[in-house]
Amino acid sequence: MLTITDILIILALGSIGGFISGLLGVGGGIIYIPILDYFLYKTGLHDDALVKGILANSLFTIIFSGSVASFHQYKSGNFYPKEIVNTAIPGMISALLLTWFIRNGSWYSKDVFRMVFACMLLIIASRLFLKKTNSNGTIDNPVSVLWPYRITGIFAGFITALSGLGGGVIMTPVFTDILKQSFKKASSISNGVIPLFAFCVGLYSLSDSDAIRVHQWQIGYIILPVVVPLILATFIATPAGVRMSHKTNPTALRYIFASFVSLIFFKTLYEILFN
Repeated sequence: MLTITDILIILALGSIGGFISGLLGVGGGIIYIPILDYFLYKTGLHDDALVKGILANSLFTIIFSGSVASFHQYKSGNFYPKEIVNTAIPGMISALLLTWFIRNGSWYSKDVFRMVFACMLLIIASRLFLKKTNSNGTIDNPVSVLWPYRITGIFAGFITALSGLGGGVIMTPVFTDILKQSFKKASSISNGVIPLFAFCVGLYSLSDSDAIRVHQWQIGYIILPVVVPLILATFIATPAGVRMSHKTNPTALRYIFASFVSLIFFKTLYEILFN
């Protein structure tokens, strides 16, 4: 059972996730997942049910963190609807398909989830630390075709369903390193796509009538006493992250992003080896 202290801790840690969501365009899932892993386990979710709960609650929270971040990007004039739509639609389809397979099977265990999560984080952190920032890192190169965004969306949708990260950890590096967009534009597109991914998967999670019930305030796998403080934190902290992203050097953002990914990787690796 969660205490008032637990809820305050969730609110404080969720504020960090919301700030990172606005700053880096990753949805905040990098922070939300460790929080959810601990507190959902405390509420009584274990093994396969814990994985489903982490994915469902992370993505449900990201609906709000991503929407708040995207709204503030729009207000600041840094908004790209064509790229967002062409990335989001294929990704929503791939995310829903894989979520259906996860929900209707027991193949995606907690151990498999942690290994997938750790491998993704290691690849992303290595690329971010090792790749040099382009000299034109603050200039957007025009993209004459939209199919690279669609392909990116498909893979980001799969990553969303597998990891609960929202897909930003894939989209932001692809947009900057492969499509040669500025971090500011990449972050804006990612923030616009992430809540659309999370919205379709989050609603699907709410409708899960077969979810294991561990709390009276539970809808599907969504545990309201855990997820509501996270959502409140996004409204508090995400706008500050967006404002900071407009003032921070792209190289600094890259290293901040890589550092957070690395911290979560080492935490996940420890859990794989010693739990």
